[in-house]
Amino acid sequence: MNISKNQIKYIRSLGQQKFRKEHNTYVVEGIKNVAEWLMAGVPVEYLVATEDWLKSNLSLYIHLDRDQLLIATEADFEKISGFKTPNEVLLTVPVPEAPRNTDFSNQWVLILDRVQDPGNMGTIIRTADWFGIRHIVCSPECVDIYNPKVVQSTMGSFLRVAVHTQDLYMFLETHKHIPSYAAVLGGQPLATLGQAPKGFIIMGNESKGISEEVQQLATTGITIPRIGEAESLNVSVATGIICHALIG
Repeated sequence: MNISKNQIKYIRSLGQQKFRKEHNTYVVEGIKNVAEWLMAGVPVEYLVATEDWLKSNLSLYIHLDRDQLLIATEADFEKISGFKTPNEVLLTVPVPEAPRNTDFSNQWVLILDRVQDPGNMGTIIRTADWFGIRHIVCSPECVDIYNPKVVQSTMGSFLRVAVHTQDLYMFLETHKHIPSYAAVLGGQPLATLGQAPKGFIIMGNESKGISEEVQQLATTGITIPRIGEAESLNVSVATGIICHALIG
């Protein structure tokens, strides 16, 4: 059926965090991302697409009911898309239940303290997926992981990495038995760590780094040695370098 004005209004509202929380739903936009979500078989509320896309991709959505399919024009997509260049397909997807009672021992886990840029968060989730990291723990001050820009930039890795939101001080206190490596200035150079035991890799805010209270609970401070004159590294770039050194 054709998308209605109320459905357009509803989907546009999901661009804001308060409405994503109210409806417990988020948006997945873009041809590649939509294909990833549909092939993964996750629950879907609506598939919104142009007639041309629907005709060309029946195998991707054949498992959906007819009332889940909404036909939209290019003009409709200009109203509902969160991007300057609208795509021809998007999904609205229920937020899954938060993971519970996870055993974080004997594996690498990323801990993110107040990472606030959507692009950085999405890239970090992709990086975690690349290195086989299956869990990320975020402080409550981190950007909403269901922000459309975060979802878009993960390029499907969102489906393979579980993201938990926790008070980091309480979380680290509870998991004192697990080694933790905090990316800080003046820490131990990565090259000197050798075969480090698996544990938590802690990354901080784009401008302020890791909070003092979280740093105090870290087992080891680690540093990427600077050779040139740049003042700092982007947090997603630094995460990739550290993951390669510790895991790769």
